[in-house]
Amino acid sequence: MNRFYLLALFIFLTLNIFSQTVVTIDQCQQWAVAQTSANVQKELNEQILQTKLYNASSHLYPKLSINGRFSYLSADAPTMMADDGPVALPPFDERPYMSNMQYHVGLDLEQVLFDGAKLFYGRQYARLQNDMEIYKIDLSINEIKSNVISLYLNLLIVEKQMEIIENVQSTFNDQIEQLKVLLKEGVIPQNTLSQLELEALKMQQNHDELVSGRESVISSLSILTGHDLSDARFEIPTAPETAVTEPSQRLEFAIFENQAKQMDFQRKLHLTNSLPKLSLFATGGYGRPDYPFYFNRPDWYYMAGVNLKVPLIDWARTTGVGKVIDIQKSILKSQEEDFKKSNQIAIQDKLNEINRIEKLIVLDKSIAEKYQSLTKTYSSQLVNGTITAIDYIRQHNDEMQSLMNQELHHIQLLKAKYELQALRGEL
Repeated sequence: MNRFYLLALFIFLTLNIFSQTVVTIDQCQQWAVAQTSANVQKELNEQILQTKLYNASSHLYPKLSINGRFSYLSADAPTMMADDGPVALPPFDERPYMSNMQYHVGLDLEQVLFDGAKLFYGRQYARLQNDMEIYKIDLSINEIKSNVISLYLNLLIVEKQMEIIENVQSTFNDQIEQLKVLLKEGVIPQNTLSQLELEALKMQQNHDELVSGRESVISSLSILTGHDLSDARFEIPTAPETAVTEPSQRLEFAIFENQAKQMDFQRKLHLTNSLPKLSLFATGGYGRPDYPFYFNRPDWYYMAGVNLKVPLIDWARTTGVGKVIDIQKSILKSQEEDFKKSNQIAIQDKLNEINRIEKLIVLDKSIAEKYQSLTKTYSSQLVNGTITAIDYIRQHNDEMQSLMNQELHHIQLLKAKYELQALRGEL
């Protein structure tokens, strides 16, 4: 019967292990990014860009408008007079009579031929603005990835601590059972056994706290990824490479470059206001407009031609705007240099931290093995009564702490390398 129960328990545990989903840190990052509105925002920004590009060229389309006017001039227009009244002027057969009222209704058509390169610079400026928005979205994505990495690695630390406590509890309970036998035989006092049982309860309490912490971290990770990870098994990731191969590719540097280009195109766009403008125009309608002085009777009319506009005074204002932009670019360059230095310092600090942790890991294994060997010796001494229970518990705790430090340093090394990736813009 016992064999049957053991076999059933083995089958249950085996099926439970294989039914669990193995989750990696890369999968969690992908799920978390997919949960955000980043892709939707990028699509909407693309729509905004297309609208801005259209608006930048909309002034090149022909403009057609209805034009109507009525006016009254109080003063009489001068006419050529003779003794018998107004004189008829060629090509008019009648004596001209210049009315005090002018009115007309018609259509005006305008077609831009040259806009001072405003179209080209405006479209380039719109693309730079769109790139800036995409960079901001990508920065938010990197922040989400960093949050996932932090939660994932914290979860691994908790699980390792739980595993170590469970292993220590197993050997600790074996020791307690052995002491119970010795207590019945009268070899050890009750106080020795009670002290170990008290320590076992404390270990169980620590384990329960870690279980609650694990559930809390998994809950946060599940919300962030949009997946239920309560029954998942979390794989320990491979440490990222730390070799320095190229300068930092952080998005902040691309943002600085984008801002500088935007300032250049702002200067060019303002410069277009000082360049000549050339356009065709045509107008036609019915009435008695004011520009043909001897057009006495209402009639159909039209006029067409070319408009040339050459700004003169605005050049001085353009120079002032250029100086302001030059100052802004100098400030931006200083900010970029400050950010570059601080980033280089952070990278070097992180490399030093990685080197320090790697040195700790080299000794961690030897320290843990020494503590394990001493614990076995202390266990025999406790049974023989040459040491107290307090000495054994202290030694046992030192061994457990050394094992936890060993696992903690491995996770800290992973975290430091991922943080180095973030500083280099390689997430």
